Amino acid sequence: MTDLLVGVDAGLTNVTAAAVDRSGTARATASTATPGHSPAPDRDEQDHDDLWAAAVAAIEGVLDDGAVDPAAVRGVGLAGHGHGLYALDADGAAVCGVKSTDGRTTDLLAEWRADGRLDAAADRLGWRPFGADPYTLLGWFDRERPAVADRIDTVLFCKDVLAHRLAGAKTTDPMDGSALVPPDGDVPAVLEALGLAGYESVVPERVASTAAAGEVTEAAAAETGLPAGVPVAAGLHDVGACALGAGVLDPGQATVILGTWGQSVVVTDSPDEGSGGLPRRYLGGWLRYRGTRAGAACLDWFVDEFGDDWRETARERGVDPYEVYEERAAAVPAGARGTLFHPYLNGSTDDPDARGGFYGMDLDTTAEELLRAVYDGVATALALGVAEFEVPVSDLRVSGGGARSPLWTGIFADLHEDTVRVPAGAEMGARGAALCGGVAAGLYDSVDEAAAETVTIDRTHDPDPDRVERYRSVAEAFSQAREGMGGAWGTLITVSDQGVRR
Repeated sequence: MTDLLVGVDAGLTNVTAAAVDRSGTARATASTATPGHSPAPDRDEQDHDDLWAAAVAAIEGVLDDGAVDPAAVRGVGLAGHGHGLYALDADGAAVCGVKSTDGRTTDLLAEWRADGRLDAAADRLGWRPFGADPYTLLGWFDRERPAVADRIDTVLFCKDVLAHRLAGAKTTDPMDGSALVPPDGDVPAVLEALGLAGYESVVPERVASTAAAGEVTEAAAAETGLPAGVPVAAGLHDVGACALGAGVLDPGQATVILGTWGQSVVVTDSPDEGSGGLPRRYLGGWLRYRGTRAGAACLDWFVDEFGDDWRETARERGVDPYEVYEERAAAVPAGARGTLFHPYLNGSTDDPDARGGFYGMDLDTTAEELLRAVYDGVATALALGVAEFEVPVSDLRVSGGGARSPLWTGIFADLHEDTVRVPAGAEMGARGAALCGGVAAGLYDSVDEAAAETVTIDRTHDPDPDRVERYRSVAEAFSQAREGMGGAWGTLITVSDQGVRR
């Protein structure tokens, strides 16, 4: 019987489960949508029961696959979106579930910015609390829903809700936990800086990402089909899980995650190395990351709105529409004849007010040039995200669904001006979670051994000197336009139909 590991990655819209063998080969994957709730235009909430139901369905989908023997599962690992606020009361009942895309704290943040509390907290944390940060959301409940705030016994993160349902745990891992716990560990000082003294007890215990937070209970086994007693690793924020799944472990290694969101990530020696983004504990070390809230989603948006003719061509040829999109974009020279695209269709972690836009168009601009500009713009934003950390990068890897595109991954090599590697396989977040479960179960002695045995490189891209020169100009124009649009983005929000930018 081949030993198997199950990784579960709970994102903002889907829960994905994967059963992988010791070599890292996915024997089965399954994904289930998580129904969200938006009781007001600026709210984005997740019911704990709905999240658990989606996880159960995804796990069942994997275990029901003919290639998987449930009895062979030796460990489970978890990953999930970061930030937000998922809380339990003293009896373990759900109090609230708020996603990291929620926007209810706009007014509170403005007050904290004006009275200096944000700066005081940033001095302690090493980064500035933002709209859907757990501290900011806790402050909102404390002020706007004090009866709800009084019920909060333990603050968790998305994946930790699943650990609670699977194993009865009320813990988190150090990576998610570093959204609450500063590098010096002085949580009371952070709470004092924000005017939230008295909430110290809600910060959960941190369990190492590769250690067992608990074991699958009999009740959870009956619901999911997982064997009872199997260790459930505490796991990682999904950004860290994707980095692990891509084999990015050592200081100086970096990855671009080209998923629905886009993330730029670099591993560092300490929280003080580099600048910008969000520093987080990572497998005994640290990493920095920043994201655009629409990565590959920008391409999906563009072709959904403007790609009817290309889809018809794909239908006539009997091929995947993305094959046609790729062909049309590849036929346009790098830089899209001076057409620039900002991919901030849903803001960014650096600037939630950022908006998407095309620049440099003229009366001769074609649909194909706009398509190429989308590929270029997403890649430029994420490549600049890595460069702006100001950390020397020894190895850049590209993963996520968009990494299936050789055009896209090749653009990263030109922007990075060095070799880019694309790891084999898909669902890196679920794989990284599974590897945490493998270490917890004793199948691997360490994450280094786990990555060495499971991560292989599918292809590499080297930069083209002619395109490198052109992309330097693209990146310069991209940054200039981004800086110039800062004030305009804020003004545009006031006239948007939604009224509030999440």
